[in-house]
Amino acid sequence: MNSMPKIIGDFMEVAFSNKICKVKVTTVEMPSPNIKIITFKGVFPHVKFKIGQAIVIRIDETNYRNYTPSKWNSKTGTFEVIFHIHNNGPGSECIKNLQPNDQITVGLPRGFTVFNTAAKYHFFFGDETCISVFNSMKDEINRSENNYLGILELDPESTEVPKKLGLITDIVQKSVNKAEFAIQSLHNLDTEIWNLWKDGQFYLLGNAKSIQAFRKALREKGVSNKNIYTQPYWAEGKVGL
Repeated sequence: MNSMPKIIGDFMEVAFSNKICKVKVTTVEMPSPNIKIITFKGVFPHVKFKIGQAIVIRIDETNYRNYTPSKWNSKTGTFEVIFHIHNNGPGSECIKNLQPNDQITVGLPRGFTVFNTAAKYHFFFGDETCISVFNSMKDEINRSENNYLGILELDPESTEVPKKLGLITDIVQKSVNKAEFAIQSLHNLDTEIWNLWKDGQFYLLGNAKSIQAFRKALREKGVSNKNIYTQPYWAEGKVGL
């Protein structure tokens, strides 16, 4: 859902009040110029949140964008989202301007199960748009005393953000050849480490072409399709993907 006429959006807020609510910005943090962490508060005690589910934010009268929370607590009515401010569209503009006490409309979490709770070894691949969901996975993995690895393609101004969040991943620069340096990092993994992770769960999120390239590299290394979860968040030239 990228946009709809204002009159329909207004009607849905009333007709589906059990799935849509108003939330207020409580805290804002900027760990880098292009990453903004916002905590929101509302009332949604009935929500049973699952890691990787998305909310939809009404960013103006007619436009909507999907974002994935990094933390969620239905009991306290709070959640956190780590946003990528890319300065290229109405969603980014809206998030960039949000300040404490601002109020927005959100569609409550929905989506398929993303996180494989049965897996002992987890592997992340993505970019700035994935930091929020990877951070939530990291917290759950640490709680269950399992293991994770990750490779993130980040712009220079974002490279210290994962460390600040306690997210331990390899950081590589972006390339014109999608996932080029991430694939090099994959091939450089120690053999003993790869033998542990090759049958684990792989999460490939973010740019559609980068996902395609990295998935191909995994398949060439013998990773089964059933162990690879993919979710493109964006693609060049496509609005809202």
